[in-house]
Amino acid sequence: MESNFLNKVTGLFELDLPNDLENMAQYIEFIVPRIQSWSEDLWEEKFYVGKRWKEIRDTDTYHEQVLHLFMEGGEYLVSVDGDVSKGVWRYLKDSNTFIVEYGAKSQLFDLVFLNNDFFILKKHGDQLRKGKDTYYVYGNERSVGQLDWRNAMEALYNIFRSNSKFTIYLILFIVIIGGFLFYTFA
Repeated sequence: MESNFLNKVTGLFELDLPNDLENMAQYIEFIVPRIQSWSEDLWEEKFYVGKRWKEIRDTDTYHEQVLHLFMEGGEYLVSVDGDVSKGVWRYLKDSNTFIVEYGAKSQLFDLVFLNNDFFILKKHGDQLRKGKDTYYVYGNERSVGQLDWRNAMEALYNIFRSNSKFTIYLILFIVIIGGFLFYTFA
């Protein structure tokens, strides 16, 4: 009975992820403001260094398996279907700005979100005007590596859901204890 009541109350506050957004960039722009407070910073290298980050794209025609590895000492490795190329990465101190040198290019990125499962960067500048990708979304291969982009967005949104449920349960607990104390000592 009590669990059913809690499920009904928390269900009132739970928001579903909209399914009418057209692409991954729109999902990122919807989700990130809701989860931003749970993001780590680039100086916390333990969240991304030495992990296998699968590139997530919102196209059905992209079938290559692309992994990005940010290794200690600034070594950057990209594996495309097992073929590895090298580059260099670094972050700028006192900011969440990331520089990747790969091939003949040096690119500047701003951190959008980082935790154990997701590493999302936004290329600096007005990329949409140029018709290019704005967001670079990587999922930890161990946890989200087999998901398509829509299911990966659902997993990203689950960060908001799980943290929101905790807050709702905490508020309900405080209200119940407050009510109990009020009636006990009134």
